[in-house]
Amino acid sequence: MSRPGNIGKRYQRALARLRRCGSRIDRLLLGNRIAASECDLLYESVLLNAVARFEGLLNQLLEEFVCGSASRKSGHFPLLSPRSRETFREILTGGRPYIELMPYGRCVEVSQRFLNNGAPFVSVSTTDQALLESIGFIRNAIAHRSDTAMQRFRTRVSGVSSLSPPRRFPGPYLSQCARLRCR
Repeated sequence: MSRPGNIGKRYQRALARLRRCGSRIDRLLLGNRIAASECDLLYESVLLNAVARFEGLLNQLLEEFVCGSASRKSGHFPLLSPRSRETFREILTGGRPYIELMPYGRCVEVSQRFLNNGAPFVSVSTTDQALLESIGFIRNAIAHRSDTAMQRFRTRVSGVSSLSPPRRFPGPYLSQCARLRCR
């Protein structure tokens, strides 16, 4: 059994490793040791890794909030008391290997079935939910490359239109974001 804070700390450490990877990618690009297209692919894989870890984090937190020790915050309590974590996972997933909790609205919807008013998942700010939605559009454009996914990426993710038309893809967009972050 892990406390939610420990689960979050493990995720933060994983993100720190991914940020270091991004910094190494940038140094390789600046040193002309990799091509820009290779840099774009690496940034895409870093984002996919971060999103997959975030989805795992949501699953772990939901399980901990339902099956773990009681929260000290008033109003934060589970609506059911499963016999075990395995029982809860069976109820949550309906026997499937896992449940998808992204886009984030889906996480809120699912959490409201098991937690009083969906707390704390419903407490995520509108700004952060919009950021998670944009990340979802980027992730889908990378994972699917369908016309629909690419169109959503190009129209719904802020800053994509600032790229030249041939560079309006997730990799170049993520590379640009990383360079802007470094300034």
